[in-house]
Amino acid sequence: MSATMDLRVISLFEDLSDSDLAAIERACSIRSFARQEEIYGERATTTDIFFILAGTVRVTSYTEGGREVIFSDITAGGIFGEFSAIDRLPRSATIVAQSDCTLARMPSSAFFDVLRRNNSVSVHLVELLVGKIRAASERVFEVSALAVRERLRRELVRLAATDGRQDGQIVTISPAPTHYEIAARIGSHREAVTREFNRLEHEKVLEIGRRSIRIVDMRRLRAFEP
Repeated sequence: MSATMDLRVISLFEDLSDSDLAAIERACSIRSFARQEEIYGERATTTDIFFILAGTVRVTSYTEGGREVIFSDITAGGIFGEFSAIDRLPRSATIVAQSDCTLARMPSSAFFDVLRRNNSVSVHLVELLVGKIRAASERVFEVSALAVRERLRRELVRLAATDGRQDGQIVTISPAPTHYEIAARIGSHREAVTREFNRLEHEKVLEIGRRSIRIVDMRRLRAFEP
């Protein structure tokens, strides 16, 4: 795949001038990855930071027993690898391309130079890290304190907000994650998630199609949350 660099799509750099952005571009290399290609693995010792110019990547990990845990999907405009770029420790997760994607890659030393020279980038990075910490705290609470039923319903509310298409009172998520993917996101297993989907469909809260979820009663779905 051919690739071009346009860092203007990266939210971290939205306040920079053209000249500042051009300087950052010179410090980056660019590469395209095919769908399902691993970008780096957990425990890798690289410390570069990555900017997503196009496509989507998945942040994931695996237990010793081989069960996948999906932390998040990051789309164009986002970044990843900033933890190791900052603390120089091994990677804390595996990153896999969810679609064909194009990434800009910057050495951690160059990234620190950017932070020192551009206050707005530093502020945006702090905001981004706080958002990730809040999301992680919410996930830890859900896995620790809530039953699968409540975790699934909260995940559906999140998906409706981020990926849903509203038509009147109905919200459609399409393409929807598989039951396996949702189970990996909420710390459960596919069979339990399928049971809860069947229950919600029986209660006429959802309609399940082929790779689609229609939330026909968002009020009731939200009301189920503790």
